[in-house]
Amino acid sequence: MSEVDVGINLDPNIAQQLVKPCEDLIAEFRRLIVSARKLRRVDGFGTLGSGLALQGKFAGKAVGGPDSLVNALESHIAVVDDMRAYFQKCIDDAKEQEQANVDSLRKISPGN
Repeated sequence: MSEVDVGINLDPNIAQQLVKPCEDLIAEFRRLIVSARKLRRVDGFGTLGSGLALQGKFAGKAVGGPDSLVNALESHIAVVDDMRAYFQKCIDDAKEQEQANVDSLRKISPGN
């Protein structure tokens, strides 16, 4: 996750509800990458030079080209993973603060 402090505090209960959908979305993007990689070999364009050129362009749109679907999906995965990590950090920070509060109160009133 990038170390940008955006100054947004998110309720840990809300964050908890957002972690799983992020994980699900990442899993779906990964399934789409597997499908897109199957398009590396596209058939049916014939043997003419123009057909072969078009075949190469379509294959590059799926895999290998600078603007390929696989590259776009990998970029989306990185963004959603950063979001998931931020939500998880909100949860972890809240638990840590809660434990610090409990520890402080126990020092004040050791019997409780």
